[in-house]
Amino acid sequence: MSVATVAEAPAAVITWLRDHRQMHLAALCDILAIPSVSMDPAHIADMTTAAQWLADTMQRTGMAHTEIIATAGHPIVYSEWLDAGPTAPTLLIYGHYDVQPADPVEAWHTPPFTPVLRDGNLYARGASDNKGQIMAAVAALEAWLHTMGRLPVNVRVIIEGEEETSSPGLRHVLHANTERLRCDAALMIDSMMLAPQHPLILYGTRGNCYLEITVRGPASDLHSGTFGGTVDNPLNVLTRLLASLQDGETRRVLVPGFYDRVRIVDTTERNLLASLPLDDASIRAMTGAPVLAGEAGYSAIERATIRPTLDIHGIAGGFTGPGKKTVIPSQATAKLSMRLVPFQDPEDIARRITDFLLEQTPPTVTLNVRVLSASHPVLIDHHAPAVQAASQAFEKAFGAPASFMIGGGTLPIAADLQHALSAPLVITGFGLPDDNLHAPDEKLNLSCFFKGSEMIAHYLALLATRHH
Repeated sequence: MSVATVAEAPAAVITWLRDHRQMHLAALCDILAIPSVSMDPAHIADMTTAAQWLADTMQRTGMAHTEIIATAGHPIVYSEWLDAGPTAPTLLIYGHYDVQPADPVEAWHTPPFTPVLRDGNLYARGASDNKGQIMAAVAALEAWLHTMGRLPVNVRVIIEGEEETSSPGLRHVLHANTERLRCDAALMIDSMMLAPQHPLILYGTRGNCYLEITVRGPASDLHSGTFGGTVDNPLNVLTRLLASLQDGETRRVLVPGFYDRVRIVDTTERNLLASLPLDDASIRAMTGAPVLAGEAGYSAIERATIRPTLDIHGIAGGFTGPGKKTVIPSQATAKLSMRLVPFQDPEDIARRITDFLLEQTPPTVTLNVRVLSASHPVLIDHHAPAVQAASQAFEKAFGAPASFMIGGGTLPIAADLQHALSAPLVITGFGLPDDNLHAPDEKLNLSCFFKGSEMIAHYLALLATRHH
């Protein structure tokens, strides 16, 4: 396909997309109605149903080869179209079909697996995370294949069913099939925009180290009147240990070596962050907090993206029911996580936290630290042509180029994709900050969904043009 043909193709493709919006919306509603909750054994059959639905849809779209890859957990849908030729670039598109549980179901205004259109938004579990976003890509591929009979670049599509449980199956498949999955860029459509007219591309994501800390004391719960003052209360010890991790004034983590590998961010990058429409006042308004807090010397957006964090997520132990019960608990547990920035290593951080806590644990109790998850941070060169082409595609579809920032959250599979594929990642998406991901009344803005499919259609053309 010549450069001129590629440049002209999107007009026909975009027209076809706009003429078939209701068809694509109906398809999205079909997949949203399947309760593909990966972490709930009661939905194993639904996971298989969702994978088969996607495989059938990809085949109808015109992708030359589609298969369902079995894993030790839930299946992966893999599809490819490689007829653009060996000299054309290859794009890998990533998404996931599994969703979070809908609990608490009673907090939803409409049933979570019965898609409902209201005020320009489609409400259903998985609408934004991630079925709506992956179906936007499917629509774009279908538009190209239907109007042009071919794609301008080679395309591989991977849709996994275990993203919400840290992608164990896909990790194995990636590292066992690095040559087969070779690509020149990987489009991860699992993120969001800042606003409907303000696209965003992440040039990195923070990693995560999630720990469970357990302090054990007496063999069983004790009466505080009889034994208070004679044994160490595990809850007392646990709270002292947790408090020792962070300075109360500067909010700096006090664990030796915690900041040793933190990437130095230059003035240019800090100015890039400062240019985003996310000042301290707007972020405070999003949170509803009376006053913002965090590491001294950094703005709120910097604390949420380029700086590491430490957060306690829960403390359990003793008596928490109504009324009073004077008990010294036999044990106490806390959940703790650190968001990590490039080039921090989660295993290294877990060791440092564990050693620091063990040094301070009195002989009156025992301490156990368990690593529940460890995900590496990701850093991407946002000047790479494949990433800049995505920003141009956004400008064509949404009327504005993308802004760039490091994502504060964690995409566990991103580091594996980067390592296995050795290709630039384009981490983006069409969700919005108020889409209620993982919460009741999850939604997807339909305008963003339709324009998102147009963005991907443009991106395919731009990749082909850039390659030439």
